[in-house]
Amino acid sequence: MTINALKQNIQRIKEIIREAYVFENQLKVIKNLELNNKAVINTQEKKLLSEAVNSLIMQLKILNNSLPDLIENIKFFKRLAEGEGKLKINEPERKNLIQIKYKPNKKEEKIAVTINDKDKKKFLKNLSKSNLSINQLKTKFAVERPVLGFGKPNFYAKISNHFFKEFSNKLLSKWNLVSLNKDLRKMNSPFMVGTYISMIFFTITIFFISSLFLFALLLFYNVSLTFPFLTPVEGSFLIRFAKIFWIIPVIPLIAGIIMYFYPKSEGKTFGSKINQELPFVAIHMSAIATSGIEPVNIFKIIIKSKEYKYTRAEFKKLLNLVNFQGYNLVTALKKSAKSSPSAKLKELFDGLATTITSGGDMHEFLDKHAEGLLFDYKLDREKYTKTSETFMDIYISIIIAAPMILLMLFVIMGSTGMYFFGLSTPIISFLIILAIVFLNIIFLMFLKLKQPVF
Repeated sequence: MTINALKQNIQRIKEIIREAYVFENQLKVIKNLELNNKAVINTQEKKLLSEAVNSLIMQLKILNNSLPDLIENIKFFKRLAEGEGKLKINEPERKNLIQIKYKPNKKEEKIAVTINDKDKKKFLKNLSKSNLSINQLKTKFAVERPVLGFGKPNFYAKISNHFFKEFSNKLLSKWNLVSLNKDLRKMNSPFMVGTYISMIFFTITIFFISSLFLFALLLFYNVSLTFPFLTPVEGSFLIRFAKIFWIIPVIPLIAGIIMYFYPKSEGKTFGSKINQELPFVAIHMSAIATSGIEPVNIFKIIIKSKEYKYTRAEFKKLLNLVNFQGYNLVTALKKSAKSSPSAKLKELFDGLATTITSGGDMHEFLDKHAEGLLFDYKLDREKYTKTSETFMDIYISIIIAAPMILLMLFVIMGSTGMYFFGLSTPIISFLIILAIVFLNIIFLMFLKLKQPVF
């Protein structure tokens, strides 16, 4: 029991140090802004942070005081003593140690710590103070942890790790795939780079097995009887083997290449959508900054507004670095800039970090930056309009005018008894209609992909 008690105390000490570090950093930011007169300071938040830090430090001291007694009670043998003709096992003295069980908050499970009996009242008093302060901070100021859509384990990733986890780890130890890891972070992927590599190899294996079946089908069976659209490979066995052997390596290789470069492509798409939202985000941030609010609270307000779907995800990552990993805002901005999928958002984060460090005017910087982003946005809209006009002309020429001319030509050819490639006029008309439908779908898909979000 004593070893378990020691482990529980050490685990709680680590948690207290982490929480105290986070709140102390937030308190330092407030004090620096107060000294430089750069923002209106929220005295309630400052008071709550101070109370939380002091209470956590006192809990830390009490838990540290209990460690020597816990260590002294740990024995690797049992001492025996004689008494009334019998050998009795001497139990180690507890030295007035007691165990306290409590919940840090309503959502978490109970934890147990062992402290000296004389420190019980002091510990419970500071525990109550810290819990009250932390709950008030979370209610009024803290940002909720992002609710992600991949809360449950991914079945495909689980199977991939089962077969290829060790191989992927060995590969990562030899080759540091930094670029792939950056691409995964830019697209906000739920997978670690090792898991994603396992998924790539598992996908290659599936396509390899599928290509073997397809190879055997084309090699040994007359596939034209079952699949009329496939032409059977003619010639001797060796000739057929040589003609279709490329299927086995090429199909898995293509699948692996697509999966490897998918994160980069998805990250670029994510970045382009952020670029479309960013001018309006910057204008919103500039308007908030006029009130002299603390810089970190600007991001909190933007997150509460659900208008900016893609930019909110990046701002959540930024605030998680501050609230849950203990970074100060400047460091968090620089780290977020490195992993940002948008070059324009990277410029905004770097500019904000420089402005805060140099003591510049936040509102003035955001106002100027918003003007530049809005100008770029107007240019992109004009470019999209011009592109749409060009494709409208192409659409009218190919989809409307060309089929009408071809139909008139085929009608004239049919009336004179001439046939185009041996096809009758009804078949040609049907093929033209199919081509028109197919081209319309392509144009609609293109316009949908190129259409701006805002």
